[in-house]
Amino acid sequence: MASQTSTSASTVNLLAYLRLKSSIDYDCLDPKRSLVRLWTWETYAQLCKPQNSTLLEKSMTLARQLQADFLDVSVEELAVEIAMISLSLGVVPFISGSIHVMCNPLYSWDIDKVFETGHRFHKICHVLDPTFDLSRLIMKVPATWEGLQACSRLTTDGIKTLATTLFTMEQVILAGEAGCVSISPFAHELRAHLDTSYHDSEPILDLFLRAQQYYKQHGIPTKVKSCAFMTTDEIISIAGVDAMTLPAEVLEELSSMTDVQERLEARSVFHRAAQTSSVHPAALTQLSYINDKVKFNRAYTTNRRGKAKTEDAIAVFCGFQTQLEALMTMPGPSRPKL
Repeated sequence: MASQTSTSASTVNLLAYLRLKSSIDYDCLDPKRSLVRLWTWETYAQLCKPQNSTLLEKSMTLARQLQADFLDVSVEELAVEIAMISLSLGVVPFISGSIHVMCNPLYSWDIDKVFETGHRFHKICHVLDPTFDLSRLIMKVPATWEGLQACSRLTTDGIKTLATTLFTMEQVILAGEAGCVSISPFAHELRAHLDTSYHDSEPILDLFLRAQQYYKQHGIPTKVKSCAFMTTDEIISIAGVDAMTLPAEVLEELSSMTDVQERLEARSVFHRAAQTSSVHPAALTQLSYINDKVKFNRAYTTNRRGKAKTEDAIAVFCGFQTQLEALMTMPGPSRPKL
Protein backbone atom coordinates (compact mmCIF):
# COMPACT_ATOMS: atom_id res chain seq x y z
CA MET A 1 0.00 0.00 0.00
CA ALA A 2 1.11 3.57 -0.56
CA SER A 3 2.55 5.70 2.23
CA GLN A 4 0.18 7.99 4.16
CA THR A 5 2.72 10.81 4.37
CA SER A 6 4.97 12.62 1.93
CA THR A 7 8.57 11.50 2.18
CA SER A 8 10.28 13.45 -0.62
CA ALA A 9 9.79 16.20 -3.16
CA SER A 10 8.91 13.61 -5.81
CA THR A 11 5.85 12.29 -3.99
CA VAL A 12 2.39 12.81 -5.46
CA ASN A 13 -1.13 12.58 -4.16
CA LEU A 14 -2.65 9.29 -5.33
CA LEU A 15 -5.98 10.72 -6.44
CA ALA A 16 -4.28 13.53 -8.35
CA TYR A 17 -1.96 10.97 -9.96
CA LEU A 18 -4.85 8.76 -11.04
CA ARG A 19 -6.68 11.74 -12.53
CA LEU A 20 -3.66 12.42 -14.70
CA LYS A 21 -3.76 8.86 -16.02
CA SER A 22 -7.49 8.05 -16.23
CA SER A 23 -10.87 9.72 -16.13
CA ILE A 24 -12.41 9.25 -12.68
CA ASP A 25 -16.13 8.45 -12.55
CA TYR A 26 -17.84 8.95 -9.22
CA ASP A 27 -20.06 6.07 -8.10
CA CYS A 28 -22.43 8.12 -5.95
CA LEU A 29 -25.88 9.72 -6.05
CA ASP A 30 -25.27 12.41 -3.46
CA PRO A 31 -25.15 15.83 -5.23
CA LYS A 32 -22.51 16.92 -2.74
CA ARG A 33 -20.23 14.28 -4.19
CA SER A 34 -21.39 14.03 -7.83
CA LEU A 35 -22.68 11.24 -10.07
CA VAL A 36 -22.05 9.61 -13.36
CA ARG A 37 -23.40 6.11 -12.77
CA LEU A 38 -26.63 4.72 -11.40
CA TRP A 39 -26.96 1.13 -10.21
CA THR A 40 -30.22 -0.46 -9.09
CA TRP A 41 -28.88 -0.93 -5.54
CA GLU A 42 -27.82 2.73 -5.31
CA THR A 43 -31.28 3.76 -6.49
CA TYR A 44 -32.87 1.52 -3.87
CA ALA A 45 -30.70 2.96 -1.11
CA GLN A 46 -31.52 6.52 -2.16
CA LEU A 47 -35.25 5.97 -2.52
CA CYS A 48 -35.46 4.39 0.94
CA LYS A 49 -34.28 7.67 2.46
CA PRO A 50 -37.12 9.68 4.06
CA GLN A 51 -36.07 12.83 2.19
CA ASN A 52 -36.88 11.10 -1.11
CA SER A 53 -40.43 10.07 -0.18
CA THR A 54 -41.82 12.94 -2.25
CA LEU A 55 -39.87 11.72 -5.27
CA LEU A 56 -41.49 8.29 -4.92
CA GLU A 57 -44.94 9.83 -4.89
CA LYS A 58 -44.20 12.13 -7.83
CA SER A 59 -42.76 9.23 -9.82
CA MET A 60 -45.89 7.14 -9.30
CA THR A 61 -48.12 10.08 -10.24
CA LEU A 62 -46.21 10.74 -13.45
CA ALA A 63 -46.09 7.01 -14.25
CA ARG A 64 -49.89 6.85 -14.12
CA GLN A 65 -50.08 9.86 -16.43
CA LEU A 66 -47.63 8.35 -18.93
CA GLN A 67 -48.79 4.75 -18.85
CA ALA A 68 -51.05 5.21 -21.88
CA ASP A 69 -47.88 5.87 -23.89
CA PHE A 70 -46.13 2.74 -22.57
CA LEU A 71 -48.79 0.04 -22.31
CA ASP A 72 -46.26 -2.82 -22.16
CA VAL A 73 -44.78 -1.54 -18.89
CA SER A 74 -46.39 -1.67 -15.45
CA VAL A 75 -46.97 1.54 -13.53
CA GLU A 76 -44.47 0.40 -10.88
CA GLU A 77 -41.72 -0.31 -13.40
CA LEU A 78 -42.35 2.99 -15.14
CA ALA A 79 -42.19 4.78 -11.79
CA VAL A 80 -38.81 3.16 -11.07
CA GLU A 81 -37.47 4.43 -14.40
CA ILE A 82 -38.84 7.91 -13.72
CA ALA A 83 -37.26 7.94 -10.26
CA MET A 84 -33.87 6.73 -11.55
CA ILE A 85 -33.75 9.35 -14.27
CA SER A 86 -34.97 12.05 -11.86
CA LEU A 87 -32.17 11.24 -9.43
CA SER A 88 -29.65 11.42 -12.26
CA LEU A 89 -30.95 14.72 -13.59
CA GLY A 90 -30.76 16.13 -10.08
CA VAL A 91 -26.96 16.06 -10.14
CA VAL A 92 -26.42 17.22 -13.72
CA PRO A 93 -25.47 20.73 -12.51
CA PHE A 94 -22.60 19.19 -10.55
CA ILE A 95 -21.01 17.16 -13.37
CA SER A 96 -19.64 17.80 -16.84
CA GLY A 97 -19.99 14.31 -18.29
CA SER A 98 -22.79 11.88 -18.96
CA ILE A 99 -25.38 10.28 -16.71
CA HIS A 100 -25.72 6.49 -16.80
CA VAL A 101 -29.03 4.79 -15.98
CA MET A 102 -29.50 1.02 -15.72
CA CYS A 103 -31.85 -0.86 -18.02
CA ASN A 104 -34.25 -3.20 -16.23
CA PRO A 105 -32.00 -6.25 -15.65
CA LEU A 106 -35.01 -8.56 -16.01
CA TYR A 107 -34.80 -7.76 -19.73
CA SER A 108 -31.21 -9.00 -20.07
CA TRP A 109 -32.24 -11.75 -22.50
CA ASP A 110 -34.89 -9.83 -24.47
CA ILE A 111 -33.63 -7.81 -27.44
CA ASP A 112 -36.90 -5.99 -28.07
CA LYS A 113 -37.44 -5.05 -24.41
CA VAL A 114 -33.96 -3.55 -24.07
CA PHE A 115 -34.42 -1.69 -27.35
CA GLU A 116 -37.78 -0.29 -26.23
CA THR A 117 -36.31 0.71 -22.87
CA GLY A 118 -33.61 2.78 -24.54
CA HIS A 119 -36.20 4.77 -26.45
CA ARG A 120 -38.43 5.05 -23.37
CA PHE A 121 -35.55 6.46 -21.30
CA HIS A 122 -35.13 9.23 -23.86
CA LYS A 123 -38.83 10.06 -23.79
CA ILE A 124 -38.99 10.08 -19.99
CA CYS A 125 -35.87 12.22 -19.76
CA HIS A 126 -37.34 14.74 -22.19
CA VAL A 127 -40.58 14.91 -20.19
CA LEU A 128 -38.66 15.50 -16.96
CA ASP A 129 -36.28 18.07 -18.46
CA PRO A 130 -36.91 19.21 -22.06
CA THR A 131 -33.66 21.21 -21.98
CA PHE A 132 -31.40 18.26 -21.15
CA ASP A 133 -29.00 17.21 -23.92
CA LEU A 134 -29.98 13.58 -24.56
CA SER A 135 -26.53 12.83 -25.95
CA ARG A 136 -25.44 12.87 -22.28
CA LEU A 137 -27.82 10.04 -21.38
CA ILE A 138 -26.28 6.56 -21.54
CA MET A 139 -28.20 3.38 -20.77
CA LYS A 140 -26.34 0.60 -18.98
CA VAL A 141 -27.13 -2.80 -20.50
CA PRO A 142 -26.03 -6.24 -19.23
CA ALA A 143 -23.50 -7.76 -21.65
CA THR A 144 -25.53 -10.77 -22.76
CA TRP A 145 -25.74 -11.60 -26.45
CA GLU A 146 -29.33 -10.34 -26.51
CA GLY A 147 -28.51 -7.18 -24.60
CA LEU A 148 -25.69 -6.30 -26.96
CA GLN A 149 -27.82 -7.01 -30.02
CA ALA A 150 -30.24 -4.42 -28.66
CA CYS A 151 -27.32 -2.03 -28.16
CA SER A 152 -26.45 -2.44 -31.84
CA ARG A 153 -29.98 -1.43 -32.84
CA LEU A 154 -29.96 1.50 -30.42
CA THR A 155 -26.62 2.70 -31.80
CA THR A 156 -28.24 2.91 -35.24
CA ASP A 157 -30.94 5.11 -33.68
CA GLY A 158 -28.41 7.41 -32.03
CA ILE A 159 -29.03 6.15 -28.49
CA LYS A 160 -25.90 5.59 -26.41
CA THR A 161 -25.26 2.46 -24.35
CA LEU A 162 -22.70 1.03 -21.95
CA ALA A 163 -22.13 -2.72 -21.63
CA THR A 164 -22.07 -3.75 -17.97
CA THR A 165 -21.72 -7.04 -16.04
CA LEU A 166 -18.78 -7.76 -18.35
CA PHE A 167 -16.12 -10.33 -17.48
CA THR A 168 -14.66 -11.75 -20.72
CA MET A 169 -12.91 -10.76 -23.92
CA GLU A 170 -15.82 -12.16 -25.93
CA GLN A 171 -18.12 -9.60 -24.33
CA VAL A 172 -15.53 -6.89 -24.98
CA ILE A 173 -15.46 -7.77 -28.68
CA LEU A 174 -19.23 -7.96 -29.08
CA ALA A 175 -19.78 -4.67 -27.22
CA GLY A 176 -17.37 -2.96 -29.60
CA GLU A 177 -19.19 -4.42 -32.59
CA ALA A 178 -22.51 -3.27 -31.13
CA GLY A 179 -21.28 0.31 -30.96
CA CYS A 180 -21.42 0.70 -27.17
CA VAL A 181 -19.77 3.99 -26.24
CA SER A 182 -18.12 2.24 -23.31
CA ILE A 183 -17.85 -0.99 -21.35
CA SER A 184 -17.61 -1.65 -17.61
CA PRO A 185 -15.55 -4.76 -16.94
CA PHE A 186 -15.90 -5.83 -13.30
CA ALA A 187 -12.54 -6.48 -11.64
CA HIS A 188 -14.28 -8.82 -9.21
CA GLU A 189 -17.58 -10.62 -9.18
CA LEU A 190 -20.39 -8.39 -8.00
CA ARG A 191 -21.32 -10.76 -5.18
CA ALA A 192 -17.88 -10.29 -3.60
CA HIS A 193 -18.80 -6.64 -2.94
CA LEU A 194 -22.13 -7.46 -1.31
CA ASP A 195 -21.30 -10.62 0.66
CA THR A 196 -18.25 -10.41 2.92
CA SER A 197 -18.15 -14.20 3.23
CA TYR A 198 -17.80 -14.67 -0.53
CA HIS A 199 -14.30 -14.83 -2.02
CA ASP A 200 -13.69 -14.14 -5.71
CA SER A 201 -10.77 -16.38 -6.63
CA GLU A 202 -10.58 -15.24 -10.27
CA PRO A 203 -10.36 -11.44 -10.63
CA ILE A 204 -10.04 -10.20 -14.22
CA LEU A 205 -7.48 -7.43 -13.75
CA ASP A 206 -5.72 -8.36 -17.01
CA LEU A 207 -8.89 -7.74 -19.03
CA PHE A 208 -8.71 -3.95 -18.76
CA LEU A 209 -5.42 -3.74 -20.66
CA ARG A 210 -6.43 -6.39 -23.19
CA ALA A 211 -9.72 -4.66 -23.93
CA GLN A 212 -8.19 -1.22 -24.33
CA GLN A 213 -5.40 -2.54 -26.56
CA TYR A 214 -7.92 -4.44 -28.69
CA TYR A 215 -10.09 -1.39 -29.25
CA LYS A 216 -7.12 0.84 -30.01
CA GLN A 217 -5.52 -1.67 -32.37
CA HIS A 218 -8.69 -2.14 -34.40
CA GLY A 219 -9.86 1.48 -34.41
CA ILE A 220 -12.93 0.84 -32.24
CA PRO A 221 -14.02 3.99 -30.33
CA THR A 222 -15.53 2.12 -27.35
CA LYS A 223 -13.95 3.21 -24.05
CA VAL A 224 -12.99 0.95 -21.13
CA LYS A 225 -14.50 2.10 -17.82
CA SER A 226 -13.19 -0.18 -15.09
CA CYS A 227 -15.05 -0.84 -11.84
CA ALA A 228 -15.58 -3.20 -8.88
CA PHE A 229 -12.09 -3.05 -7.35
CA MET A 230 -11.34 -4.55 -3.94
CA THR A 231 -8.08 -2.75 -3.03
CA THR A 232 -6.15 0.44 -3.79
CA ASP A 233 -3.31 -1.72 -5.12
CA GLU A 234 -5.64 -2.98 -7.85
CA ILE A 235 -6.63 0.58 -8.72
CA ILE A 236 -3.01 1.70 -8.99
CA SER A 237 -2.16 -1.30 -11.16
CA ILE A 238 -4.55 -0.18 -13.91
CA ALA A 239 -3.77 3.54 -13.91
CA GLY A 240 -3.96 4.46 -17.58
CA VAL A 241 -7.25 2.72 -18.31
CA ASP A 242 -9.72 5.05 -20.04
CA ALA A 243 -11.81 5.51 -16.89
CA MET A 244 -12.33 4.16 -13.38
CA THR A 245 -15.59 4.10 -11.43
CA LEU A 246 -14.82 4.62 -7.74
CA PRO A 247 -17.11 5.03 -4.72
CA ALA A 248 -16.84 8.12 -2.54
CA GLU A 249 -15.11 6.37 0.37
CA VAL A 250 -12.34 5.11 -1.94
CA LEU A 251 -11.88 8.59 -3.40
CA GLU A 252 -11.49 9.97 0.11
CA GLU A 253 -8.92 7.29 0.95
CA LEU A 254 -6.92 7.97 -2.20
CA SER A 255 -6.99 11.72 -1.60
CA SER A 256 -5.25 11.19 1.76
CA MET A 257 -2.43 9.03 0.37
CA THR A 258 0.89 9.85 -1.31
CA ASP A 259 3.67 7.90 -2.97
CA VAL A 260 6.59 8.40 -5.34
CA GLN A 261 5.34 8.80 -8.91
CA GLU A 262 8.02 6.55 -10.39
CA ARG A 263 7.04 3.79 -8.00
CA LEU A 264 3.36 4.19 -8.86
CA GLU A 265 4.09 4.04 -12.59
CA ALA A 266 6.14 0.89 -12.14
CA ARG A 267 3.04 -0.79 -10.68
CA SER A 268 0.79 0.15 -13.62
CA VAL A 269 0.34 -2.51 -16.30
CA PHE A 270 -0.60 0.24 -18.75
CA HIS A 271 2.62 2.15 -18.07
CA ARG A 272 4.73 -0.97 -18.47
CA ALA A 273 2.98 -1.87 -21.73
CA ALA A 274 3.56 1.65 -23.08
CA GLN A 275 7.24 1.55 -22.12
CA THR A 276 7.81 -1.76 -23.89
CA SER A 277 5.26 -1.22 -26.70
CA SER A 278 3.93 -4.65 -25.82
CA VAL A 279 0.54 -5.92 -26.91
CA HIS A 280 -1.18 -8.85 -25.26
CA PRO A 281 -0.97 -11.81 -27.70
CA ALA A 282 -4.70 -12.45 -27.37
CA ALA A 283 -5.47 -8.89 -28.48
CA LEU A 284 -3.92 -9.24 -31.93
CA THR A 285 -6.63 -10.94 -33.96
CA GLN A 286 -9.88 -9.13 -34.73
CA LEU A 287 -12.86 -11.39 -34.11
CA SER A 288 -16.61 -11.12 -34.66
CA TYR A 289 -19.60 -12.44 -32.74
CA ILE A 290 -22.31 -10.01 -33.83
CA ASN A 291 -23.95 -12.52 -36.18
CA ASP A 292 -23.18 -15.77 -34.35
CA LYS A 293 -24.97 -16.31 -31.04
CA VAL A 294 -23.84 -19.92 -30.68
CA LYS A 295 -20.18 -19.03 -31.20
CA PHE A 296 -20.40 -16.18 -28.69
CA ASN A 297 -22.20 -18.17 -26.00
CA ARG A 298 -19.86 -21.13 -26.35
CA ALA A 299 -16.79 -18.92 -26.06
CA TYR A 300 -17.85 -16.76 -23.14
CA THR A 301 -19.36 -19.65 -21.20
CA THR A 302 -16.02 -21.45 -21.14
CA ASN A 303 -13.82 -18.37 -20.60
CA ARG A 304 -13.09 -18.09 -16.87
CA ARG A 305 -16.72 -18.70 -15.90
CA GLY A 306 -17.73 -15.57 -17.79
CA LYS A 307 -21.34 -16.56 -18.36
CA ALA A 308 -21.80 -17.71 -14.76
CA LYS A 309 -20.32 -14.48 -13.39
CA THR A 310 -22.47 -12.36 -15.69
CA GLU A 311 -25.67 -14.19 -14.82
CA ASP A 312 -24.93 -14.03 -11.10
CA ALA A 313 -24.41 -10.26 -11.32
CA ILE A 314 -27.64 -9.90 -13.28
CA ALA A 315 -29.45 -11.94 -10.62
CA VAL A 316 -28.25 -9.50 -7.95
CA PHE A 317 -29.47 -6.55 -10.00
CA CYS A 318 -32.81 -8.28 -10.63
CA GLY A 319 -33.31 -8.64 -6.90
CA PHE A 320 -32.93 -4.90 -6.40
CA GLN A 321 -35.17 -4.18 -9.40
CA THR A 322 -37.94 -6.26 -7.82
CA GLN A 323 -37.50 -4.46 -4.50
CA LEU A 324 -37.63 -1.09 -6.24
CA GLU A 325 -40.92 -1.90 -7.93
CA ALA A 326 -42.38 -3.09 -4.63
CA LEU A 327 -41.15 0.08 -2.93
CA MET A 328 -43.25 2.19 -5.29
CA THR A 329 -46.52 0.92 -3.83
CA MET A 330 -45.53 0.80 -0.16
CA PRO A 331 -47.13 3.35 2.18
CA GLY A 332 -44.57 5.68 3.74
CA PRO A 333 -44.46 4.11 7.23
CA SER A 334 -43.89 0.64 5.73
CA ARG A 335 -40.86 1.60 3.63
CA PRO A 336 -37.48 0.29 4.80
CA LYS A 337 -35.08 2.87 6.21
CA LEU A 338 -31.48 2.50 5.02
